[in-house]
Amino acid sequence: MSQLRCAIYARYSTDKQNPLSIDDQIRKCREFAVRSGWEVLDAHIYSDEAASGATDDRAGLKNLLEAATAATHSLDVILVDDTSRLSRKLADSLRIFDQLRFSGVRLIFVSQGIDTDSEQAEVLLATHGIVDSLYIRELAKKTHRGVEGRALQGFHTGGRCFGYRSVPIEDPTRTDSYGRPQIVGVKLEVHSEQAAIVRRIFADYAAGDSIKTIAKKLNAEGVASPAPYRGHQGVVGCLHPPKRIEVSRCCRPLCAQLEPLQRIPLSSKRLPQCPATHPVTP
Repeated sequence: MSQLRCAIYARYSTDKQNPLSIDDQIRKCREFAVRSGWEVLDAHIYSDEAASGATDDRAGLKNLLEAATAATHSLDVILVDDTSRLSRKLADSLRIFDQLRFSGVRLIFVSQGIDTDSEQAEVLLATHGIVDSLYIRELAKKTHRGVEGRALQGFHTGGRCFGYRSVPIEDPTRTDSYGRPQIVGVKLEVHSEQAAIVRRIFADYAAGDSIKTIAKKLNAEGVASPAPYRGHQGVVGCLHPPKRIEVSRCCRPLCAQLEPLQRIPLSSKRLPQCPATHPVTP
């Protein structure tokens, strides 16, 4: 039998996790390939950093599937550390399984010993997929409960808030594992430079400029957009209508979206199940 050619896929969920997790996953997959006498193709090592497994809208995963399902692909096996790295949504896991099986590419989860060449692979994948799916649902509930608690205490609940900066609130009576005062929450204070841009947007709109015109002006001046996503250029691509900006300003920064967010199918975007926003008084 000729030496099998392998691709590797790795992923970690949030920017608060250790990026070295990617290296560790790849190392484990490489070790598995060496023990099996297979060849890892360096050009086919794919990863997604700070990307949720609850959606398949991931650049690394898309590139992997394109390479594996191409008419003249050069892959025999795809190695993944475990099922949760591929997806935490059962429907996505089974769809990917079917795609790769149709293309004649094996999928192996090295930590769990699942090989799609096995007759039991689909059952094992479904079983682990259910566990992965339940985990992400329970995590979402606990996260929402924690966010609600932060809001009721008058703290900022996270997310980008252009025009403000985050200020950690320390408890001088408690220390963390490094001996520093423990941070019990975060509040927002006005960021003077960004606030000037926000006031300018309102002033320009009140003077008759359209949203598109304002965005073009800011882009032409090189004004950075609010905390651009990883790999994106920091320019203003689109502005929310002033009505929505005004509503957010009137609700004050200390507010929480208490309704859980619902993910749009086949997308990484999420929308609130109920559009109401509740102001919280500190």
